[in-house]
Amino acid sequence: MKKTKLFIASAMLTLLAACTPASDNCTEKCCTIAEDSGKELRFESSDKNLELTFLWGEKMALSYAHHGDDAVGCWYEAALPSRNAFCMRDAAHQSIGAEILGLSKHNYNMMSKFAANISESKDWCTYWEIDKDDKPCPADYTSDNDFWYNLNANFDVMYACWRLYEWTGDKRYIEDASFNNFYSLSAKEYVDSWQLNPEQMLTRTREVNRKPDAKRFGGSRGVPSYVESYGGLYSSSDLVATIYGGYDAYSKILAEAGNSEKSKQMAARAEEYRRHLDEKWWSSDINSYHTFWTNKGEFADGEGLTHVIWFGAVKEAARIKGTVEKMLARKEWNIENISYFPLLWYRYNYSDEAYKILKDIVLARRCEYPEVSYGMVEGIVSGTMGIEPSASKKRITTLPKITGENYVQISNLPTLGGTISVRHNDNRTSALLNNTASEITWEAAFMGEYENILVNGKSVKAEKRTDAMGATISYAEVKLDKGEKACCCVK
Repeated sequence: MKKTKLFIASAMLTLLAACTPASDNCTEKCCTIAEDSGKELRFESSDKNLELTFLWGEKMALSYAHHGDDAVGCWYEAALPSRNAFCMRDAAHQSIGAEILGLSKHNYNMMSKFAANISESKDWCTYWEIDKDDKPCPADYTSDNDFWYNLNANFDVMYACWRLYEWTGDKRYIEDASFNNFYSLSAKEYVDSWQLNPEQMLTRTREVNRKPDAKRFGGSRGVPSYVESYGGLYSSSDLVATIYGGYDAYSKILAEAGNSEKSKQMAARAEEYRRHLDEKWWSSDINSYHTFWTNKGEFADGEGLTHVIWFGAVKEAARIKGTVEKMLARKEWNIENISYFPLLWYRYNYSDEAYKILKDIVLARRCEYPEVSYGMVEGIVSGTMGIEPSASKKRITTLPKITGENYVQISNLPTLGGTISVRHNDNRTSALLNNTASEITWEAAFMGEYENILVNGKSVKAEKRTDAMGATISYAEVKLDKGEKACCCVK
């Protein structure tokens, strides 16, 4: 067995030596994906900084995974590790990194726990944090009248469930009654109960649903932001953006379930929040969005911009740029926010900034916080490699944004009921092997304007689109049956 592994490694080294940046990246040899790597996820790159970060992230993230020995079932830590628990925000953010690492059972179990525990006695909240004993975590909960809760949470979970469906094709996120009950109650009863309609966002107060017997968490039963350290907070732009993301996701869930009429209604609701964000929260003076609305009846600014762009609520490229550059100018960020940044910076074409975080993250203070390792894994796979599955479209998109003349390969990546393997040689050559459950369309995309793309050596006319920042992307669509592979490249 060891000799076989050594032979494979030697063969791979020979292959990689033949595909140096100076060579022709469009040769068949350079498009080869190793198919003899077994069934386990494997990542490798000529960029050893990137490779080491992925391996560190994989090991760290999996160390937080628990595989069914606890009362709560399969779960991974998505909170302060000492709590042995998972909270809604962290779990929502970590979920795609978890899918990459094969923790699909864990994701479904955790999301279903949040969905099942929504209740009128909690004013249509669920449990913010659930522990390994399948109980609301005592660090955040005393009773249904007295508990900690960030009001973004219901919509963050809705957004995460749509992303999980797109990554996995697991129809339970679309069809199960418990999930649909959670989505429906969050979209109506929850919003009304907490005065979160667009016209109420700047008139509501912190007294909403405060219970007189809430002695421990009275002031935190309904925090209107993911920023927990700002006093006198009545509303926030990150809350508006998260609600937008939730309604937008719910609209897509309904469309996928065949309910086109209600889907249109939810899309219209999402648009109301997007317009509210642009019309009320944007400031030309700071060239960005304000982050807080305070008890003084005025706007204030802080660290809440991460979620404004995470949920795709900002559509104008100039406003995205202003917001990102305001964030980049801020010198101090907590590690929770930093864990979002690699994927965000790649999304908006700040690749150098994304790569710097990936390269240096293991030196950061509190880098062992669970969100970090899961965020770095997703940042590399969906950011550096640009891998984006879509069950609703039966499509896999790849869009490499590699720093330097390097190759990156991931083998046996779980998605769409099976796996795929993807290899990029710098940003000009991509190969994909489809071992998912069925035929897929591969959108092989490259940054820049190209007239033609070589698909398995044959020149085809490139399709064009623009990204959120207005940059041109050239791509080819390739049909791949189960077990088929293809290579695409640009010159």
